[in-house]
Amino acid sequence: MGGTCGHCLAWNYGISSLLTKRMGRLNILVLHCLGNPALAPSFLSHHVFALRKNCPGHNYLYHDATLPLPGYVVEQNFDAIVLDVSFLTARWIGADYLQARKNAYAFVRDSTAAKIAFPQDEYDCNVLLDDWMCEWKVDVVFSVVSSGWNVLYPRYHKCGDIRLGYTGYIDETLLDRQVKPFDARTIDIGYRAKKLPPYFGRIGETKWTIGRDVALQGGRAGLAVDIELGDTGTLFGDAWLDFIGNSKFTLGANSGSSLLDPTGDIQRNVRSFVADHPDASFEEVEAACFPGMEGHYSFTAISPRVLEAALLGSAQILVDGEYSGIVNSQDHFIPIRRDASNFSEVIAAMSDADAVERMIRRCREAVLSVDALRYRNKARMVIDLIGDLVSRKKTGANPEQVEKVISRYQEEMQPKYRAHWRRQHFRTRIARATAPYPMLYRALRSAAKILR
Repeated sequence: MGGTCGHCLAWNYGISSLLTKRMGRLNILVLHCLGNPALAPSFLSHHVFALRKNCPGHNYLYHDATLPLPGYVVEQNFDAIVLDVSFLTARWIGADYLQARKNAYAFVRDSTAAKIAFPQDEYDCNVLLDDWMCEWKVDVVFSVVSSGWNVLYPRYHKCGDIRLGYTGYIDETLLDRQVKPFDARTIDIGYRAKKLPPYFGRIGETKWTIGRDVALQGGRAGLAVDIELGDTGTLFGDAWLDFIGNSKFTLGANSGSSLLDPTGDIQRNVRSFVADHPDASFEEVEAACFPGMEGHYSFTAISPRVLEAALLGSAQILVDGEYSGIVNSQDHFIPIRRDASNFSEVIAAMSDADAVERMIRRCREAVLSVDALRYRNKARMVIDLIGDLVSRKKTGANPEQVEKVISRYQEEMQPKYRAHWRRQHFRTRIARATAPYPMLYRALRSAAKILR
């Protein structure tokens, strides 16, 4: 059935909106694995709850799949079932875990509801994801990769509907946030990144090596550089936005991968090799685990960081590349080579205050010009899409019954969520405390599995 570009859907929103209004309240089940929203990255939390926040006139039941779903919810008919990105990460964990997830939520496969999926990192276990979407008869998949859908979804692209989505969207509250004057910012170049494992290929490797190289060269140039790599420097919520808002320039690179890992074999091989050879270079891992496979593909997507920096007035220094066709070098960011070998040119561009000011303005305008990047527009589009799909289906959903189920769910599940989040928080603290001691960390994990 092919795919549809997210930029080209606005023409039929009016018709779908009329259908939705005539149908009244929609009844929507959202499956996710966000964890405690208070501790989750803001862009992910916004992503999960975008429908309820931006289109509140419908019945929503949000369920975190790390807890069992009550039977009375399974038995309830819904107009739509939304599979969030965090729910679909089950395919990465292992065959047994994925099958357990499918078994626990087999009712989705059999449901007549409209089914919409929002995967990300689709190059990771893409065949498992493709099979999953076909097995569950998902109506529409929103892909964050703008091309190569026939490669990522070899079966689904023939029988399903693929449309363009994004890794993050613009929350309206960000537009109201006070922007710190450029000259009042104390950080010249700011950056945070995890050291991604080699199974994301050179694209993933560059996300941390560019930080390492710019930190070194920026320090030598006397710049106020605030760059941290790894989990220790991770910032969430307002702390992250304050960091960007205090950075004159934000460093960045494309999200994505230059490897296609159909069933996770590359990931498993890399993890095993790195466990035995922790100091191995990328080239050594490549030779041992995926020789000759690097660079055959380039699956990239613009990251939420680029949008946040654009709206918070931070000029961007980005590894030159394609950013979902939204921003481009020179007009919207200063390009840097992936090995930072042109850093002298970058410094020269940073020194031209007038040009930087114009670049910041153009970048903000470019991001705001894409209506599909607004959470409120995304939510309305999804609701209209659901209305259109439901008008052609017999879902059997009853708003009054669904409201009773939601009330029961909230009353019964909130105490369970609070207890669950406390356990998750405790495990996270233990994991971070023991991470520097691998033998102790593995022993505790083994003990936890025995006691479970």
